[in-house]
Amino acid sequence: MTLFLSYLAIGVTEGLVYGLLALGMVLIYKGSRTINFAHPFFGLLTAFVCWWLTAKADFFPFTLMPFAAGSRPRFVVAAVLALAFIGLYGLGIEHGIMRRLRRAPRLVTLVATIAIAQGALGLVTLVFTRTPDQQAQSRVIPPLIHTQFFIGRQLITGAHISVLIVTSIVGAYAAWFFTRTKFGVAVRAAAENGDAARLLGISADRVSGFVWIAGSVLAGIAGILVSQVKGGSVDVTTLSLGFLVRGLTAALIGGLTSLPGAVVGGLIVGITQEMLVWRFPSPNQQGLPELALFVFVVVVLLFRPGGLFGQREDTEDKVGFVPVLRELPARLRKTAAAQAYRVVSVAAVIAVALAGFTTTSANTGLITRMLAIAIVGVGLTILMGYSGQISLGHWALAGVGAFATATFVTRMHIPYLLALPLAIAAGMFVSLAIGLPALRIRGLYLAIVTLGFNLACQVYLFKQSAIGGSSAGRDLTPPKLGPFDLADPSNRPLLGFTILCLLVVLLVARNLANSRTGRSFFALRENEKAAATLGVRLTRYKLMAFAISGGIAALGGALYASSLGLVRAADYEAPFSFTLIAIVIIGGLGSPYGAVFGALVIRGIPDLVKFDNLWIVPIGSGILLLVVVVRARGGIAGLFTLLRAKVITAVNEMAPAPPAASAPKPPPAA
Repeated sequence: MTLFLSYLAIGVTEGLVYGLLALGMVLIYKGSRTINFAHPFFGLLTAFVCWWLTAKADFFPFTLMPFAAGSRPRFVVAAVLALAFIGLYGLGIEHGIMRRLRRAPRLVTLVATIAIAQGALGLVTLVFTRTPDQQAQSRVIPPLIHTQFFIGRQLITGAHISVLIVTSIVGAYAAWFFTRTKFGVAVRAAAENGDAARLLGISADRVSGFVWIAGSVLAGIAGILVSQVKGGSVDVTTLSLGFLVRGLTAALIGGLTSLPGAVVGGLIVGITQEMLVWRFPSPNQQGLPELALFVFVVVVLLFRPGGLFGQREDTEDKVGFVPVLRELPARLRKTAAAQAYRVVSVAAVIAVALAGFTTTSANTGLITRMLAIAIVGVGLTILMGYSGQISLGHWALAGVGAFATATFVTRMHIPYLLALPLAIAAGMFVSLAIGLPALRIRGLYLAIVTLGFNLACQVYLFKQSAIGGSSAGRDLTPPKLGPFDLADPSNRPLLGFTILCLLVVLLVARNLANSRTGRSFFALRENEKAAATLGVRLTRYKLMAFAISGGIAALGGALYASSLGLVRAADYEAPFSFTLIAIVIIGGLGSPYGAVFGALVIRGIPDLVKFDNLWIVPIGSGILLLVVVVRARGGIAGLFTLLRAKVITAVNEMAPAPPAASAPKPPPAA
């Protein structure tokens, strides 16, 4: 009994922290109808700023304070300043970005928050973990209460007591504010019915700005508290994707429209997590809580979409950032300028391909993996750009293809060329399993489900001996295909094979877009109800989109693993699914070729140039993603399409007009 109580106490304290994080998410959602995927990264940024102000800062007002660096009084001052900073940071995000997207579809704002998350992560890397010395540095936030005792085998520290005190104060203040103050009641009214609130004179701008400030501060408090509970160490891995999934799960269990429900959901998540740790202490079961969270999310959304305390909402939304990339007008397609443009384009592609065969083996391997990622991006383009279903778990599907190929080749000794189609089939099967809930879960909620699936694969499923052969992974050595040795140290044969696979996938995607199935996908994307009225079978085409997309992603993952020669769970981490979203949107979601452009810009160029400053990639991709979402939703492919039309039109107008044919002579009179 004592052992149970000890794990229960830890679960309650951690659950209260997750509840604070979920409370901020729910507050932002109620006030601006945005699920903020950057929320835990606000906590990450706050925790790092708080640590730096506590341990390192030597400027005003710290130079006038008698508090020693690392002391508890200095920590209090640092925490207040860090929370003020993150509140202003949240206000700047709302005023500079989210307010511009207020009338955009909610999936557009979700993608914008992904870009903000990448930018926040890059900012932390730039300022705090840029150099090897910074990475090796110990970052500890001192506890506010310096005491500790044991319950059973669990050590209860002052950090756990601080959580109880802080969450009680925050909860009591929030209850008073939203029920007893005029502005708090106004915020609730605006959240319940925005149109009616505006008619009563309640400013939507003030409400949105307030919820972003308050939500960011709550994320900052949660980030500081969870760092203290986890031993006081400030770490990126603690305050990133796993923190996000726990906060989202807590918010969904309680209900996205219920503030008390967020705290209850956090307690459920925290207690469940610690009970699983207690009952399954084996190292092989360390990722079991993440799998349980994924199951929780699916069950809640399928059977009680409004959560325990919230109200069910219509989650149907459209991928409003999919532009229509128009073909050349018929009058220009057969002109000499159009034909010359095609020749130049093909020559440029061939030149780039030949460059891959003439560089070093290391660079050839990088190009091969970039093209494999582009194949995964083409699959995601079919799902998002064609059918309008968003996925934040496609990199896990790539992992399914990689592990399936390694199992077929290494353990079952199936020929490589036969193992690849079998891996594609495995990816299609898993995609269908995820797509079945998608029949009832759409839009924002589907993004959360797929993200939970990706994290569960990374930390648990891919590490099981039956799938991944433990954390060490499995070997995957591609074989000889006649005179071509795909395992050649130069990496050139495998590059040629990957280019061939990419061309086949692009051809499939293009033909699919021009087929009846593709037109049904487009109708599904634009308006499901109208598509059903016109006879489009929604269930059939939704599942078909998931299956095709998952199969292509599995092929890309298999080729990626073949280039590495090894399949490990660490190579298919969930955060890369955010990068995949950036790749397909920056490249141009309206065209499968956009995945190639995006992979080149986001992954290829940084790898080939060998940036020593790794912070450039997340910050740069985040900025590019925001620019595309706000200003140029056609992405790189859209810019090329626009440039092509202008160049061909200009050249065609400059060409001399053909001589007019002379009028025929009248026949001689009889």
